[in-house]
Amino acid sequence: MTQSGVQTQEREKAIHLTPKPSAVVDNDESPPHRFLVVDSRVPSPIRQVLDEADGCMNLTFTTGGTACARRAMRVVMATESVLTDDYSASLLSLREKHAGIAPTLFTVLDLLGTGDEPLEADALTALIATVKAIVYEIYVVGSERLEALEYLSELIGSLERDRIPVSPQKTAAPKAEGSARARRAE
Repeated sequence: MTQSGVQTQEREKAIHLTPKPSAVVDNDESPPHRFLVVDSRVPSPIRQVLDEADGCMNLTFTTGGTACARRAMRVVMATESVLTDDYSASLLSLREKHAGIAPTLFTVLDLLGTGDEPLEADALTALIATVKAIVYEIYVVGSERLEALEYLSELIGSLERDRIPVSPQKTAAPKAEGSARARRAE
C-alpha cells in the first residue's frame, strides 16, 4: 500500500473516532445563564448573601441555603425600600415598583420564599435562581437600560437641529384629537 493510501485510512479512522455532535445539551459543560452569575452592579450585601446561599447549596446544606436565599430576598426588599412585616405585601410592592419583571418570578418567590422549613434541593435551586433572576432584572437590566437611554440622549442632544433634514409632513401642525369626531357630530 502506498503512503497516501495509509494516510487516507488514518484520516478515515480519525473521522470515525470523532464523536458526532449531540442534540442533547450537557448541563455540566454549558456556561451558566448570564443571570445566574451575580453581576458586580448588584449591591454588595445582596451579592454576599447570594454567595452564601450558593455555597450552602453546593455543599448540600439545604437549611443554610434556604435561609440565605430567603434572607437575600429580604435584603433586596430592604434595599428597594419595600420591606414590611408582611412578606407577600412586600413582594407585591416590589412587583409594582419593577413592573417590567415577569410576574411568574414573584409567584415563585411567594411560594418558596416564605416559611421556616428548609426546602428540598430542587426547590432550593429554583428559589436561588429566581432570586438571582429578579436581582439581575433590577440591578443589571435596569442599569443597562439607563445607560442606553443616557447614551441615546447625549447622541440626540449633540445633533445640530438645523442640519437635520425634516420631511414637510413632520413640520405641519398636528390635527387636534377628536376633531374628526367633532365634525361628524355636527
